[in-house]
Amino acid sequence: MSHVPNSTEEIVRNYLAGRSMVTTLKAFEQECSQTKDANYQVDRCIDEMTEAIEKQDVETLCAMWESWNARVFHSLDAEGIKQAQGYEASAYRLFLVRCVQKKNIAKCNEFFRKMSSLTLNNPQWTDWFAFPYMQHAKDTEPFRKYFDKTWIEIYYVSLHNFLSTSLATVSPSIIGTVVDGIARDPLVTENTDFDEDLIDDFAVIAQCSAPVKRGHSKPSLRNLLKSLTSSKKPSSSTD
Repeated sequence: MSHVPNSTEEIVRNYLAGRSMVTTLKAFEQECSQTKDANYQVDRCIDEMTEAIEKQDVETLCAMWESWNARVFHSLDAEGIKQAQGYEASAYRLFLVRCVQKKNIAKCNEFFRKMSSLTLNNPQWTDWFAFPYMQHAKDTEPFRKYFDKTWIEIYYVSLHNFLSTSLATVSPSIIGTVVDGIARDPLVTENTDFDEDLIDDFAVIAQCSAPVKRGHSKPSLRNLLKSLTSSKKPSSSTD
């Protein structure tokens, strides 16, 4: 009896090996070995965010939150989304505080240009347009808490917990759903429509390897999934 994969990681490994994507497979194995612990994943996210703030890297910081909003927080309820927006706003304000501490007013202006859709005509951000030019902002509301080390530490701990909880609620990917189905019923591939969304689950992986013609991706992936479960199919009766 042939082995049937029972995890998304395993089916991705089989797919990459079947396509001879050796370099990508090695990178995938390394990534998997580093991210087994969910807490590690969250720790890494927080570290990347704090590094972006410390380096006054507005592009990276905004891109991170855009990614989190699209991939994690979008599945939360209304209250959860509101909390996420609060954490995001605080991250940007900590960024502005760091820029002012480093006397990098140009980065503050860059932030306001980039995030104009969030900050313009938004009462929660009105006071912050003057912030870079204030002499004693750290002693003035509503800026004071963003200079407070205790508040900042509490913010990061709270954000860590919020990210951990949010990640636990994320819906499984399409490929993950297919793998779960195979684990329950190997015949699931017979009735599964492997559309573009399924192939997109490999988009990031594919970018790390040699170009693959998209026209060949769908049938090869379909055949791979079928081959992994073909031995489970009942044989036809010859009576």
